Amino acid sequence: MKASVDAQWAQYGRALIDSMSEVLAETPDEIHANLLETADYWLSLGLVLGLRDPDQARQLLQVIEAHEAERGELEHDATGLLSQVFE
Repeated sequence: MKASVDAQWAQYGRALIDSMSEVLAETPDEIHANLLETADYWLSLGLVLGLRDPDQARQLLQVIEAHEAERGELEHDATGLLSQVFE
């Protein structure tokens, strides 16, 4: 059975927090909400770019992560995020 939108949103929130746990551990608690909101915005923007123009999104990712190893790490992190949200 497919999870409800609210349940998926909650899973996404937990996955986002988990993926940012290292950053959150190194920053004051009072800025965590801003950091998470910023991360959510940029993740959403990246998804829109990827859906709207996959070729340019791929090129932009290559500019951002010029080193192949770093792209591999991002791919690994992305797989982990997806598995947490849609478990």
